[in-house]
Amino acid sequence: MYRVSPLTYFVSGIASTGLSHLPVECSASEMAIFDPPSGNSCQQYLQAYLSQSTGTLKNPNATESCQYCPLRSSDQFLANMEIFWNERWRNFSIIWAYIGFNVLAAVTLYLVFRVRPKSATLWASIAEFLRGKKKNTKGI
Repeated sequence: MYRVSPLTYFVSGIASTGLSHLPVECSASEMAIFDPPSGNSCQQYLQAYLSQSTGTLKNPNATESCQYCPLRSSDQFLANMEIFWNERWRNFSIIWAYIGFNVLAAVTLYLVFRVRPKSATLWASIAEFLRGKKKNTKGI
C-alpha cells in the first residue's frame, strides 16, 4: 500500500526538494569511534577504506579515538528511503494525477447516483448523442 498512497509521493517530493544536496554533520552518538594500530594515524590506517567509502573522517591526524561519520551527503540518507532528487517532478505529477482522478470520480459518481433524470428520454438522448446519432432537425 506504500506505493498506492498519495502521501508517499507528497512527502518524497517535499523531502527531495528541501533536503537534497546538503552536507551531513554527525553528532557524537552517530560517530564510529575506534583506535588505529599503534604508530599509525587515523588517515594512514583508513587510507584504502576512505578511497572507497561514502563517509568522512573527522580527525585524520589523531593517533587514537578516530571519529568516522558514515554519511557525507543528505542524498545518501534519502536514498535509504528511496527518495531521489531526480524524481521530484515525477512525484509532483503523480500528486496532480491523484487530484484529477478524485475530482473526476467524485463528479461522475455524483451525476450517476444523485442526479435523477426527469424522464427516461433524457437518458436515451444522452445515449444517442454518445453513439454519434443526431436528432432529426427538419426545418432548420
